[in-house]
This record gives sequence, structure tokens and C-alpha cells, in this order.
Amino acid sequence: MNKLIFDPLEEFRDKFKGRHHENVVNFFNDLVKKSGVDLALNDLTIKEINTLNDKIATEGKRLKKARGLRSFFIFIILVAFILTGVFIYQATLNGPTLTPPLAITLAVLMLILAVGLIVLNIKVYKPRIKNAEAELKKLTTKRDAKIDEAWAQMHPLNALFDSSMTPTLVEKTIPLLTMDPVFDSRRFDYLNRKYGLSDELDVDTSALFVQSGEIQGNPFLLSKALNTYMGTKTYTGSITVSYTVTVYVNNKPQTKVKTETLTATVTKPCPYYYKDTVIIYGNEASPNLTFSRMPQLPLDWTPKSLNAFVKKEEKKMKKYSDQAIKKGLQFTPMGNSEFEALFNAYNRTNELEYRLLFTALGQSEIIDLIKDKKVGFGDDFEFYKDKQLNLVRSRHSQNFDYSANPNNYYHYNNKEIAKRFITYNNDFLRYFYFNLAPILAIPLYQQHKPQEFIYNQQYKSHLSFYEHEATANQFPSDALSHPESNTQNILKTKVLNKGKDFDVVGVTSYGYKTIDRTTFVPRRAGNGSLYNVPVHWVEYIPVEHESVINVKVLNEEAENKVTHGGIFKELDKY
Repeated sequence: MNKLIFDPLEEFRDKFKGRHHENVVNFFNDLVKKSGVDLALNDLTIKEINTLNDKIATEGKRLKKARGLRSFFIFIILVAFILTGVFIYQATLNGPTLTPPLAITLAVLMLILAVGLIVLNIKVYKPRIKNAEAELKKLTTKRDAKIDEAWAQMHPLNALFDSSMTPTLVEKTIPLLTMDPVFDSRRFDYLNRKYGLSDELDVDTSALFVQSGEIQGNPFLLSKALNTYMGTKTYTGSITVSYTVTVYVNNKPQTKVKTETLTATVTKPCPYYYKDTVIIYGNEASPNLTFSRMPQLPLDWTPKSLNAFVKKEEKKMKKYSDQAIKKGLQFTPMGNSEFEALFNAYNRTNELEYRLLFTALGQSEIIDLIKDKKVGFGDDFEFYKDKQLNLVRSRHSQNFDYSANPNNYYHYNNKEIAKRFITYNNDFLRYFYFNLAPILAIPLYQQHKPQEFIYNQQYKSHLSFYEHEATANQFPSDALSHPESNTQNILKTKVLNKGKDFDVVGVTSYGYKTIDRTTFVPRRAGNGSLYNVPVHWVEYIPVEHESVINVKVLNEEAENKVTHGGIFKELDKY
């Protein structure tokens, strides 16, 4: 039996963080052994590359200096020739400042200077620059060849990386968590029919990444999606107009030209796109309860400001409770004012079930998570419960790449590869863990095991639509979009057929083609006349495109059984 987590913050700090780092390092070392790469040889090659880079930098400075001096000499030569002409001209004037003999002498000196610098450039700096360029090219070619050699040395290791390694390491560090190799149709059916997960995403939402799994049999889903909505954008245009006005100076009329800048704006529809990462978790505990909470504490909170906040919320809770009684609503503040203030789920719908979830231990753990400033991310999460479905959205997860893409590790330097692999996987656990932490902080959620679920005998596809959309979004941006689309595209999928080890999936991309427009807006100037101010704007016209792709499941051994290997890497146009 997996050991439950009753203190998410403390256990991460004292156990999981160090254990995971050790697991990641050991896993990487095993990969190195399996690859058979010669680290000492690669270290020697990297040392040679660094030496060549130093020589290239030194030679580059010399070349830059020589080119700079040559440019300076050319400037002096030009000035000298100009002054020679000026002095010759002065000699013909026989002026009081420069007599002809003095002017001729200066002209000759300027000419000698110019000729001398020309000879210096030709005899010294031109060959010096040519030699430096040749040497720089030679060093660069040699360095690039060494880099190619280093890539070849590390290819066996780079070739071993795949996206399944990261969730495997998470499972090893925290056995309580089960990480699915893919989000298949069985797991989706479980979340859909048992817990109420929607059987499709909104038409304006497309899955970019998905990682499913379970905690003690209770399913979760980490999802990153691309969303769009039609908003508006304000465009501004301006013109400068001139007109004459009459002014009086000493009671005499005078005309004066006046300029004025006229501006105008137009507001037009414009699509906006944003990405959203959330954890969705299913649990039968407190099945009638709904609530929502938003972050309450600023990053710079202090004990003094926290105390003031709690006191202020106590008054608000009392007022809210009095109003709820009058309206026949359920809201009875708990004795723990700090928890009530910080979690701030005043809109809960079932007091009994709320208290079953947030026992004294649960309250304490939630408070620790919210007030933490060192281990996790503090109060940066939203929490929504809708009966048996829970959703957590944290600020720290919005910009983190959970894909575990092997490209994150590839390099020709073994030390850089190790650094990338270890850093990414340590970061992954921290970011992922503290996305789940508000759920892990509720003891009942881990203690409750779901009732038996009867799966369907057959599914129309191997993988869920989440995986289909995430896969389609891995294609180059223009591969599945309309040829005239000039914006991001929302990709939606539908299953067309199910093969032995692949799904045939139809993909519809929704985007916009853009057309530049100009609207002329009349504006009145100071002279009373109307002028048309051009405002340039962009019209967005919806376009969509249909494609068909094969989504192949790697290493599938039987119906509804997928081995580790992650989502397929081979994406073929059908």
C-alpha cells in the first residue's frame, strides 16, 4: 500500500525533493552507461572546442581592431585630400591668414599624409586583415568540425531520451502517484461517466498537452490548452493639417499658417489567444459540494498585514453569515478564522461536506501551503470544486513546459546534457507537485478509494480526444491550418476510424485570414472645417481547414493496453 501524504509541504521539503534529485541523477547515470558514450573523450573534445573558441575570440578582436584602424585611416585620408584641395585653393587667394608658400606647404604635407596612409593600408593593414580573416575562417571551420565530432560522440545518449522518462521518475519518487503513459479512452471514459468530465472541450479550446494518472485510484488530469476569444482592438490614426488664420497685431490684421494634428480611433473585433494549464481531479468524497477560491495573499505579505487581513475577513464573514441566514443559505464560519480568511470559499453549498473535507488537519495543511514562501509557490492557486470534479489552476504552472520534450536535453557537451536533464526533471516535480498540493492537503481525498467502475467493452478509439488534439498541435503550425490563415489556429478532432494500433483522426483547424482596411473618420479642425482622418485596421475573417492524420500508438500490445513509451513520436499525414 502506498504511504499517504498528510503534510505535502513538509514531505516535499524533507523527503521528496532530495529523493527525486537522487533518483534523477541515478537514472541519468544509468542512461550514460546504457548509451556507452565515452565521457572522457567527450570532455577532451569539449576542451578542444573551448580552446578554439578562445582563439576565435582573440582573432576576432584582432580583426575588429585592424578593421577599425583601417576605417579610421580611410577617414583621415579623405580629410587629408579635402584639406589638400582647400590649401591649394587658399594659395590662389593670397589671403592674410595663409600666404601662398604656407598654403602650398600645408597642401604638400596633407598629400604626403594621405599617400603615406594609403601605402600603410595597402602594405600593412590589408594583408593583416586578409590573414586574420583567413585564420578566423580556419579556426571556425576547425571548431565546427569538433562540434560535429562532439555531437557524434553524444548521439547514443541523446537518442535514448524520450518523454516517458519524466513521469516514470515522478512515480518512483512518489509511489502514491500513478502516471499514465497516455490518456487513453478507458481513462477518459472513467473521468467522463463516473465524475462528470465533459466529453469534449469547447470549440474555442484545443489541448496542447495532457498527462493523466491517479492517486489511490482517484483519477487526475494535467492539461495545457490553447484558448481563444473574440475581443476588440482599438486602432488610432492621425493626419496633420495646415490652414491660415487671421490674427491682429497692433490692431492690424495679419495672416498666419497654423498646423494641427487630428487623431481618430476605431474599435474592431480582434481574436485573442492564451494558454491555460490546470489540474482536474475526480473524487467521490463530498459529492454534493461546490465552491471556489481565489488567491488572497500578496507576495509581500507580512505577519502584521496577514493579521489585519484576517481581522477584516472576520467582519466580512459575520456579515455574510447574517445575510445567508436571512436568505436561507448555508454558510456557517468555522472556528478557524485564519483558514476561513485565507481559503475564502464563502460560496460553498454544503456545510457538512465542506467540514468533512477540511478537517483540522486539512485546514492546517492548506494554511501552510498558502503561507509558504520558501518551499513551494505560496498562495498562487485557484481551487474549484463542482461535486465530484476538482480543478486547480496555479500561476506557477502557466509558463512551465510539462511536455518533457527530449529536445530540452539535446547537446554535444555531456555536462550540459546532465545539467539540462537534472534541472528540468527536478523542476518538473516541484511545479507538478505544488499543482497537486492543494488536493494532497485534503486527507479524505487520499483516504477515499472509488467504488468499482464498469468499463465499456469497446471504445471507438485507442486514445482520448485530448491526446488527439495534443498530437495534432505538435505538427508545424502551417501543416494543418488553412493556407490563408494568418493567426494561431484552434485544432479540433474527431475519430474517423480505429485501426489495430492507430486512430484515424479528422482535424479541423479554425483560424482567421487578415485583410488590411482603412476607415476615414471625419474630424473638425480649429478652422471649423472637417477633415477625413485615415485609420488603418485589420479585419479578421474566419477560415477553417480539414485534414486527416494517423495517430499511431507505439508499443501497444493489446486492446486498451499501452506500455510506457509516451505519446507517439511518428506523425504521418493520412
